[in-house]
Amino acid sequence: MSTRKLGVRRTMTPNQIVAYNVARARALRGWTQEQAADALAPYLGARLSGPSFSGLERSAWTPTRVKQFSADDLLALSRGFDLPIGYFLTPPPPETDAGLHAPDAGVNGLDPIVLLDAVLGTPDNLGHWEDQLLAYSASTAPMPKSKRAKPSVAPSDLAGRLAPRTVMRARALLRSSLGPTDDAADVLERLAEVIRMMDETAPDDTADDTASDGMADETASDGTGRKRRPSSRTRE
Repeated sequence: MSTRKLGVRRTMTPNQIVAYNVARARALRGWTQEQAADALAPYLGARLSGPSFSGLERSAWTPTRVKQFSADDLLALSRGFDLPIGYFLTPPPPETDAGLHAPDAGVNGLDPIVLLDAVLGTPDNLGHWEDQLLAYSASTAPMPKSKRAKPSVAPSDLAGRLAPRTVMRARALLRSSLGPTDDAADVLERLAEVIRMMDETAPDDTADDTASDGMADETASDGTGRKRRPSSRTRE
């Protein structure tokens, strides 16, 4: 549903988008604001009060008092809600008609895909991140001096975790072109069935071509412009 007034659409800063998704994450977990504050407290280093948490969520739609999130806050949200950081940076769906506010944006904001490209990467820049993750996986942390401490881990599948992002991007392109992927699958299946039926009912031109070639050999020209007929005499 469009939120435009006098032809100008609502714009949201990245911080407002994070606040919007905090409310969505809380609803996803089925928590009250009090429960969410308790879950986040160990990772934020302090417990948000009821009014503070309520104001945080309201700031998604209140441009005059927007909560400013730091990288530390994003990590705390990810750990507290057990969701990827990218979840909190996902813009509202296009049907809300909200633009992305940025210093280089016009009055209607940027296309929110700019933020998604920044989070998910693009085919042109994703390789750099993959190289960095491969280098991280290949590195070995030094053993800690204390026996109680554990060394940092370097999972070998880090670079492979980017693969689902590529699949996600492909699914998004299919949805934008063909609608919901379930409907698109049905369309493709029906199309494949039609192609199979056409192949099965197509006339077999092989036999006709063979017969035509034989007839052509038997009636080949003798060089005078007249067609030579097969002789019934047998050479001795």
